[in-house]
Amino acid sequence: MTPTPYRTAAVAALAALLALAASCSSGGAAPAERVEPPLPVRTAAVERGPVARPVRAAGTVSAKDERELSFRVGGIVARVPAREGVEVRRGQLLAALDTTELTAGVRQAREAAVKAHRDRDRARLLRTGGAIALAQADDAETAANVAEAALQTAEWNLRNAVLVAPDDGWVDRRMVEPGETVGPGKPVLRVSGRSRGFVVRASLPERDVLGLSVGDLAVARLDARPDDVLPCRVAEIARSAARGTGTYQVEVRVDPARARGLLSGLGAKLEIERDVEAAGAVPLLALQEGDGERGAVYVVDGGRARRVPVRIAFLDGERAVLASGVEGVDRVVSEGAARLADGVSVRVIP
Repeated sequence: MTPTPYRTAAVAALAALLALAASCSSGGAAPAERVEPPLPVRTAAVERGPVARPVRAAGTVSAKDERELSFRVGGIVARVPAREGVEVRRGQLLAALDTTELTAGVRQAREAAVKAHRDRDRARLLRTGGAIALAQADDAETAANVAEAALQTAEWNLRNAVLVAPDDGWVDRRMVEPGETVGPGKPVLRVSGRSRGFVVRASLPERDVLGLSVGDLAVARLDARPDDVLPCRVAEIARSAARGTGTYQVEVRVDPARARGLLSGLGAKLEIERDVEAAGAVPLLALQEGDGERGAVYVVDGGRARRVPVRIAFLDGERAVLASGVEGVDRVVSEGAARLADGVSVRVIP
C-alpha cells in the first residue's frame, strides 16, 4: 500500500513532538536559581558609659588602733594586772615598774635643784656687790636651770613608770610577767582601741588599685560567716608599693553599727566598687571568634550582616565589656550571631 502525502506529514510531526519531549526530560533547559531566605536574628543595644568592675581581694580584720605599749625607762616589772583578751577602759592601770630607784632619782634631782638655786641666789648677791665676775654669776644661773630640768625629767620618769590604757578596748597580748627586767622601749602589752572601730586591710596589685578613691563603697564577708555582709568604705590607700611584693595596701573601715563582735585577725573577702571606662558592653552571646583580647560582633546593615572586629576588655557575667570597636554602633546581633558570616542576608525579629 502506497503511503499518502498526508500520512507522511503526520508521522513527521509526531516524531518531532517525541524528540522535543525527550529533549525536555533529559535536562536540556537550565533550572531556576534557588534563593536562600534571610536568617532571623535578634539585636541588643550597646551599653554606654562607665562599667562597674568591682575589685576583689582577701583581707584581714583588725582594730584601727593597735598599739604596743612600753615603758619610757627600764626597770623591774612590779605588777601586770592586765590579762590577754580582757576589756579595758581608758586610763585603767595595765602594768607598773618597781619605783624604788626612780623615787630615789627624784629625791636626788630635787636636792641638786635646791643647791643650784641657793648657789644662784648667792651669786646674784655677790655680783651686785662686785665681788665676783659676770661669768661666774652666769654660770650659777645656768647650773640652776640645768638642775631644774633634771628634776623635771626624773619626776616625768616616775610618773611614767606605769602603763594605762590609752583607749577603751582590749588587751591582745601580754609579753612580760612580774619580776622581769625590761629595758626602755621594750614592748610590754599589745592593745586594741575601740573608739576608731574595725578595718579590713588587703594588699592589691597595681592593676586593681588604680582608679580607687577614699570613700568608695565596699563590702566584706567574713570567712567564718560568708552570708553576713558588712558594709564598708575605703579609708586609706597606700601611696607606694610594699617592698618585695609590689602590692599596695588598702584599708576599708567597717560600718560601726555592724562591727560589734568582730575580732582582730579574722579572715574576710573584700569587694570594692569601681567603675572603669569602656567603649561599650554587649551580651556575651553577641561576641564571636573570641581569642584573648580579640573578637568580633555582627551588626545589621541594609538587611545584611556586617562583621565588626572588637577588642575585649573583660567578661562580666552574661556580658562582654569591649575596649574598642563599637564606637558609633548602637545595636549588635545578640541571638543568631553564631550562624552569621559577613554579607549574609538577615531579618531582624522583635
